[in-house]
Amino acid sequence: MRDFTKRRAVIGLAVVVTVMMLAACNDSSGASTGDTLEHAQQKSATTQLVQNQPLPQIVRSQMRQNLIEIELAQATGVATTTFEFNQGVIDPIDSCPSIGVPIANTTSLSNPLQTEIHDGQYNGGNTTIGQMDPNGVYSPASSSGTYIMCIGADGVPYVDYWEGFVKAVFAPAKWDYVHHKIEIVGPASFKFSKKLTGPITAPPAPAPAASPNK
Repeated sequence: MRDFTKRRAVIGLAVVVTVMMLAACNDSSGASTGDTLEHAQQKSATTQLVQNQPLPQIVRSQMRQNLIEIELAQATGVATTTFEFNQGVIDPIDSCPSIGVPIANTTSLSNPLQTEIHDGQYNGGNTTIGQMDPNGVYSPASSSGTYIMCIGADGVPYVDYWEGFVKAVFAPAKWDYVHHKIEIVGPASFKFSKKLTGPITAPPAPAPAASPNK
């Protein structure tokens, strides 16, 4: 009888030790407490920074205006001059009066991607597609070739294709072979804004009114 009791006591002690060891292994209260404290401190610091140095409430942006006008010029088809370069060669191999901007050969009028819909328990994993640019095309991330709508000596447009570097300017231009640079020889073909005028940021919000004493 005593042997049976002794065995029960040993088994019970082993169970208690095992539970304590598992609890010690799984106990992450210290780490959790540290993470929680660190998060609270970071939240407090962020709140103070945002209160003391709030984000500017910009009402007009020169960068946005530039992009608006660039996309308008792209869609309008203004006169440009385009130069074609070989890598490592300082002078262009060709140049021409052109219409609009160079077009990457992988640019398309339709989006090749489609929405992939997942029904049932996997709903919410649907794939979204990108939107086309305001100028009406889908621009690729990279391309090896470029289409150029050149204007011939007879004034008739023709397409030139080049797989090297291309530079286009929105003005009549020629290449200066002495100084190895583009020389603008006429007025710009699109009326870009010089600089935005007027206030850039919104006036600060009025401070909240103090509550009347009761």
